[in-house]
Amino acid sequence: MQSYVNYSTEQAVNLLAIDSPSGYTRKAAEYVIAECAKLGIQAELTRKGGVIFCINPEAPVEDALMLEAHVDTLGGMVREITG
Repeated sequence: MQSYVNYSTEQAVNLLAIDSPSGYTRKAAEYVIAECAKLGIQAELTRKGGVIFCINPEAPVEDALMLEAHVDTLGGMVREITG
């Protein structure tokens, strides 16, 4: 179990270190695709810049699990500071 925690933490740190403001996520998406390839998982870039892959295409539909996440950095903007 600890190896999964370490791997997940390492991947999160690596992915968060990639500059990826909204509209400029290609490097982050390419990182995800490359990491999938290292695990033997075929992944592809969608026309809208997302990444899609299937871990076990032979599994029954009843066992399906879907994960959706952002790879872009969503920043906040300060409009004004009041007293």
